[in-house]
Order: sequence, then C-alpha cells, then structure tokens
Amino acid sequence: MEEVILPGILLTILIGIAYLTGRVADGVHDRALKRDESLLPRQVLDSGSNIPGDIKLHDTAMVTGKVVIAEDRFRNLLARLRIFVGGRLSAHEASITRAKREAMLRLRTNAKGASHIIGIRFDSTQLSRGMIEMIVSGTALYTDHRPKGGFPSALPDDGVNISHRNLLIEFLSASTAFLLICWGIYAASGLLVEWASHEISVEDEVAIWSQLEPELINHHRTADDRSLAENYLVDLINSIPKTALGPAAAYDFDVVIVPDPTPNAAALPGGLILVHTGMIDLVESENELLSILGHEIGHYNGRDHLEGLGREVVGVALSAMMFQTDAVLTTWIAGWPKLLTDLDYSRSQELDADNWSLKILMAKYGHVGEVARTFEKLGNMQGGHSVMDYLATHPHPQDRVDRLYKMARDQNLPMGEPVDLEEAFEDFLVRTGEIPESAREEGRKFSLTTTKD
Repeated sequence: MEEVILPGILLTILIGIAYLTGRVADGVHDRALKRDESLLPRQVLDSGSNIPGDIKLHDTAMVTGKVVIAEDRFRNLLARLRIFVGGRLSAHEASITRAKREAMLRLRTNAKGASHIIGIRFDSTQLSRGMIEMIVSGTALYTDHRPKGGFPSALPDDGVNISHRNLLIEFLSASTAFLLICWGIYAASGLLVEWASHEISVEDEVAIWSQLEPELINHHRTADDRSLAENYLVDLINSIPKTALGPAAAYDFDVVIVPDPTPNAAALPGGLILVHTGMIDLVESENELLSILGHEIGHYNGRDHLEGLGREVVGVALSAMMFQTDAVLTTWIAGWPKLLTDLDYSRSQELDADNWSLKILMAKYGHVGEVARTFEKLGNMQGGHSVMDYLATHPHPQDRVDRLYKMARDQNLPMGEPVDLEEAFEDFLVRTGEIPESAREEGRKFSLTTTKD
C-alpha cells in the first residue's frame, strides 16, 4: 500500500502546484487584458455583416488577430474527469473565452482608426498536443465617426456560456463523481473476478497463460533445463505429501531462481514459482525455505494470483477508459510478467497463505519448527511498527510471527529441530548422482546460490 499512498501524496502536491500556478497565470493575463482593452478606442463590434445605415463609409479592410494558447495542466485533468463522468467542460470554456479576448485585442489593434468591425468570425486550429491557435477575423469600417475613449472588449456572446463556479469546487465535484463510478465498477468487477478465478480450472489456467509465456509454461522445463538449485527446489515441493497440498496438488510446479538481492518470492499462473536469490541467502534451513514455498502454494489454493491479476486488469481498463488510449493497455500487456511478481495480496490472503505453510511443514517434517523464522528476519530488516503498517497490504512481519506461533500453540503443533539447508542440498546432490559421496567426505561445500551446473 505504501507504493500507492506515497505516489498519491506526490500526485496531490503536483495537482496543487498546477492549480496555484495556473490561477496565478490566469490572474496576471486577465489583468493585462483589462488594461490593454481599456486603452483601445471605443469600437462597435458586430458578428453580423450589415453596414450600419447611419454612417458615412470612407474605407474598409480585412483585419485579423490570432493567439496561441497552451494546455493548462489542471484544467486538462479536470476536463478528463468531466469527460468520464459527463457534463459541461466549463474548465476549458474560460480558457477559450480568454483566448478569444486576446485574439480580439490584437484584431482591434490592427483595426486602429476604424469605428466599426463587422462580420466577426472565430476559428481555431490544433497545432500539437496541448496547443491551439485561435484566429478571429472581421471587416474594419473606416467612417466619419471617430472612436474615442476606451472600454473592455465585449465578445459577441459576452461570455454568457461560462461557468462561474470555482475551479476547486468543480474539481471536487468531478473527482467525487469519477471516484464513485470507478468504485462501483471496481467493486462489481471484483466480485466477478473472484467468481471467475475460482471457476477457472488448473488446466484452463495453464492453457491461457502458456500463450503468454510458452517457454516457461507451455513447454514445461525438464531437469536438464533447470539449474541444480532449481531442481532441488522442485524436488522439495514434490516431496510434500499430495494430501497436504490441497487443490494446488493439480499443478505441475516449476521454480525459477531470479538473480535479485531482494528477499521475495512470487506465484505466477500455471504453477511457476519465482524465488529471488535474496530470499535463498536469507534462509538457513530447509524448513525455512519450504515455509516460503508453502506460503506461495497457499496463494495457489486461494486463487490469489488470478484474483490479483484480474483486479489489475480492471484497474488498467479504467485507466484506458479515462485517458481514451490503448497505450496503457499495450504497456501493461508487454510487462505482465513483472506486474505479476509485484502483485500485492490483501492481508487476509497473506494470512490464509501462512496457514498453508503450517500445514505443509507439518506434513513434511512432522513439526513446524522454523515456520516463522524468515518473518523474524524480515521484521528485523523492516524495523518496528509505524503508521504506514495500517495502510499496508501485507501484515507487519512481526504480526505474522506472533500469529503463526499462536496458531501452532492453538493446534498443539510441535516445534522440532530444523534441517540445515546446505546439508539438505548436499543430500539431494548425492541422491541424484550430481556429486559422489566422496565429495562430501572431502569437506567440499555446496550452496544453492553458488553451485554451477
């Protein structure tokens, strides 16, 4: 959740800066317009093309005025919200009227000495993203009436179509409507995603995702395709009694070790588990390692990986609807593997997955020793509790430690001696014929993150 809250605070600050700078620029421009308009002689402005009958015409001339206006970031954001929820784009109406006034000011300056300007027409052209050229044209009439004095320009529509609501009120109104609509869509789609994730069979899940990652899922890797450490992790999962795996027993699990110092692991569709080297370096016993793998297996049992992915799809779709572009969708589709590894599950999903790690350790070793050891280390790395813990999707590691030990006590689950990770890995290498028994007798050491094929 920190990944959402902190960018949200930054976004709010940027929106505030955009609002304040935009209002300052608006004020400066409006005062300059009023000053310059007051200096111009009093001219009769008319969008009609009829020459008044009470004047003596001496000469006529075609006059124009043009101005280029740039995008106001705050008004643009407000307009996008309004497009999504419906209603008048009053945020841009004021900008367009100001552009008309500026263009009229330049037209009137070019018509110096004219008493009337008739046939006034406005036109606009988009130059590029965020820039529009406003052009006004008309016919200047030079008559026996000499204009005197000055007064602010009155546009043909006199600005009657402009909303006088404060932009902050308009922004809050549009934002509230937008958030309510998004919340409604997200809540409804969330129920649908939850239902669909439990209805999709493992076979269908593998068939769907094998189209996206055929090398890892469709063409399932063999022992020759994996490293020795990856083969050990797969063997460790396969050594779990099938009855302890729950619905996840239908998966043909594969494990990929990712060279990343961050202590993390992730469950991807199709039974593919990613384990960072940082996580392997953190654990000291096979029990710890299986607790982590058991936690990821628990996510498969809860279908959490599909639910999280489905909600991400809904969020991206809402973003694409708002910004009216498929670029967001294209970017998401291109980077879906990384997105899956970064998915945050809810607190309840994380705690349910912890329950499965207890069941799996008990089934494998007959005790649950070291079930919370990794979380103890992560808690020491993260530090104590903070206000952000209440906003985080994952429970604080120390809370998970306390809960796991409480569950073990409540179920009378024994705590036993752990299996040293290096010794367990060496046993695997000897058992599979990767190294001879004599290599162990010679005192050679084999580590999961340093052993080469």
